[in-house]
Amino acid sequence: MTASIGSLAPSYAPPTFSISASKPFSFNAASIANALANRPPEPLHFPQESIENEFNAVKPEWRQWNCRDVRLKIRSFLGTMRMTQAAFLKVIDVDARLYRRFMALKGADEGDDNPTYNGAAIFFYRQEQNEEKVKPKETKRTAAEREESATLIRNVAKAKKRKAPTREEKEKKTKKTRDGKELLRRIEEVELPNMNENGCVPVYDDCDEIRRKIDIFLGEGLVTKAAFLRALGNVNSNSMRRFMCLRGGRDGAANEAYRKAFAFFEKKRILDGEEKTARRLRNEYMQGPEGFPRFGVSTYCIDRYIEDRQKEKNSEVSATTISTS
Repeated sequence: MTASIGSLAPSYAPPTFSISASKPFSFNAASIANALANRPPEPLHFPQESIENEFNAVKPEWRQWNCRDVRLKIRSFLGTMRMTQAAFLKVIDVDARLYRRFMALKGADEGDDNPTYNGAAIFFYRQEQNEEKVKPKETKRTAAEREESATLIRNVAKAKKRKAPTREEKEKKTKKTRDGKELLRRIEEVELPNMNENGCVPVYDDCDEIRRKIDIFLGEGLVTKAAFLRALGNVNSNSMRRFMCLRGGRDGAANEAYRKAFAFFEKKRILDGEEKTARRLRNEYMQGPEGFPRFGVSTYCIDRYIEDRQKEKNSEVSATTISTS
């Protein structure tokens, strides 16, 4: 090999230029910039003590590969594109002519006197040595990360694990369930006075009011939604969901959940002994004995509205007559 053992790459010499008195001063700035931007890789520096141990041995460790192995390693390494061929030759301090001659040979022992074999073998040996030094540290770090991850998973599992209910909590839940079932039974036993032969009653709450009552009742937590639907007469859960998603006083009037829920809450009002609200009385007056219609507006409500407007006009006329007289 032509280079010293301590450094397997020649020193880098930046481009230079000279000034002549007989010629005008000029230089190629692009070439200089390109050379500075593409510096060759740093040479391999080996500790002197380690070098002596490797090169003074009868069979140094870097000669564990034969020439065929080294050629395969070179092709594999350059195939990874981690380093160009030119940069690799600078690192092992071999010119392209000797490199091409070595790579063209065949056989396990063909080319062992070529500098390419020595330089490349040392290069790959050093590469493995560096990887062995880094590997234990990475293994320890990975093990620590695995332990930290396992600890985090255990902590999350403990946090999510529900606390076992106490005896009092169990009794309270049981009593609540029992009270809810008893309430549904008592509501079902109430008979409505104005129920027709089909089991229906006139509805005097608009859709928004029924939705509000459903939210309040289920929010108390006495009964489940499934139990509530059964108490309404096995109303389909999809029908109830569609009804609850609507907004507006008349939106959902054709849904079976609307009329059955009104009958349920009317029974509950009677069971609780509650009086009718002013809004409820107003609806009874405006909608008449048929209640809110399933579609559109009832003729009774229109007649009532016209009648009320006529009464208001008559009152205004009477008031005007009295004031003028």
